[in-house]
Amino acid sequence: MRACPHCGAELDENAPDTTECPVCRNLVRPPNPHAKRLYLTMAITALLYFVLLFSLLFADNARWLFAVFTLAFLSGVYLLYVMYHYFRWGI
Repeated sequence: MRACPHCGAELDENAPDTTECPVCRNLVRPPNPHAKRLYLTMAITALLYFVLLFSLLFADNARWLFAVFTLAFLSGVYLLYVMYHYFRWGI
């Protein structure tokens, strides 16, 4: 039996995936399956750019800078891909 995440009221078993709660009138949707991957990718991308910032500030060698920049760039491209799927599914 499904329950409303806002008020805890029981919902009809035959109700569609996106339905309105009869008690509090909030929309009840299934969870977005891309949310965990989006948040993890956002954290990894931010961490890589943070490492790149301090690598540039402290002038490490060129190979290290190139490797970190490449990883950060590819992570950002993958983040755009994940964001596309996240928002396509619906917020």
